[in-house]
Order: sequence, then C-alpha cells, then structure tokens
Amino acid sequence: MKEFWTAERMIYPSVFRVLIGLVLLTDLISFIPATDLLFDPEFNAFLPQTGFIAPLAEHSTLFLSVYALVLILFILGIGKNISSFLVFVFHVLMMQLTLPLMTWGDTILKFSLLYFIFVDSFQYLALNRSKKSFSFISQLAVWSIILHVFLIYLNNAYFKILDKDWQQGIAVFYSFSQYQGFQESNWFSVLSNEFFAKSINYFIILQQLTFVPMVIWKKTRGIAILLSVFIHFLMLFQFELWKFELIVVLLYGFLLNDKEIRNLIPEWIQQRLISNRT
Repeated sequence: MKEFWTAERMIYPSVFRVLIGLVLLTDLISFIPATDLLFDPEFNAFLPQTGFIAPLAEHSTLFLSVYALVLILFILGIGKNISSFLVFVFHVLMMQLTLPLMTWGDTILKFSLLYFIFVDSFQYLALNRSKKSFSFISQLAVWSIILHVFLIYLNNAYFKILDKDWQQGIAVFYSFSQYQGFQESNWFSVLSNEFFAKSINYFIILQQLTFVPMVIWKKTRGIAILLSVFIHFLMLFQFELWKFELIVVLLYGFLLNDKEIRNLIPEWIQQRLISNRT
C-alpha cells in the first residue's frame, strides 16, 4: 500500500492536461451548431434568467470563443496554473448553461479539475515547461484526484448493493433496453438469457466493490485498470456517451506511477520528452 502512495507521478499530469483539454475542446466544438437552441430560453428551460450567468447566454459566441482560447492555452501549457483555474471556471459555467445535456462525467470532471488547479502539469508537453521538481502541493492534489476516483467507485458499489434492480439482477438488461436498436444488437441475445444477464449484473457490482484494493495492490493494478477501461469502452460504443467514458478512462492514468507509465510509452517518445525538458 505504501508503494502506491509514495511512487512518483510527474509524467501523467502533463498527458492528462493535453488529452482532457482535447476532449473538452472537441465537446465545445460539437456545441457550436446547436448554440442557438441551447441558449434559447424557450428551448432550454433550465437556462438561468437572472444572475451573472444569464448574460453569458446572450453573448454565447463571445463566451464560447474565449473558452476555446482558454482550452488551447491549457493544452499548450501557456499560463500554467492560471489556465488550469480558468478551465475549471469555464467548465462549471458550461454546466450551468447546458444543464439538460450534462452527464455524471461532467460532475466527476468538475471536482477533478478543481484539484487539478494545484497540480504542476507542465513538466512535459508544454511550451512553458516547469524546470523545478514536483512540489508537495502538486502531489497532494494528485492524491486528491485518486481519492476522488476511489470514492466514486465505492459510492457506486454501495448504491448498487442497496438498489433493488441490481439486487434482482435486472439493472443491466434494463439499462441496455433503454437504447434504440437494442433488440437488433448482439447484446439482446446475451442479456435475454437470465443467467448471463444476472452474472454480468453481479460481476459489475463485484468489480466496483473490489476496484480500490485491486488498484492499490501492485500485482492486480493492471488487471483492475484494464478491466475497467474495457467496460467503459463497451459502454462508449453501446451508449455513445463518448465524453463521459473518456473522462473516466483518462482519470485512470493517475492510478499509474511514473515507472508504470514509462513501461507503456515507446522508448523514442520517452527520449523526446526528456530532451524537451533539458
């Protein structure tokens, strides 16, 4: 357990900054064609009519343009923690402006971005790179993100155990059946079998319940993360909730230390990263 918490995690924060910035920028661009509807009070009943958020809807083009600029600066590592703070602020504002379209992934990311403000994610992959060593504040912030991921899993497992649909083993079938084309998909034949449906249902509860100890234990960490990534990619293609799934998958990277990250990165890329820092 001590090895998990004391290991260095200097590399992945930079990778996460770039990848999550690209996810948010792609999501922002996807909003642009529907801007007129999303910021129309007659269409979006949840749109704030008073307070400081209301003018943002009226000047949505300016707001989205500034947000896009902030994300580009964030991805490039310009502005350092100030740009990280602005990304958090704009993400929260977007959640308020597009409330009907928000997913649980946006809520997860909101708290992760809050902790990420204090992370030095500019050691690598940044135009304005940090030359100093990873500070204790940065390490504390990374631990906060990890604990947040752990809390999510434990919370999910707890409520699934108490939920009657999960207790009866019908929750997975019910979830899949809500989406169009389910009866024509391969999942219908699998989940129509009561034994398979209940087995998958209870396996997911077990996977979430054991996720934390399996990740902390070095010998099972890789298996736990790969299994979780596999489940989320299945959900991505089945439910098409690409943003939610990618947010969760990207957060898994914080569970790996620098040595484990290096084992995943080709040698030539590692040499490029090292040379860019010197």
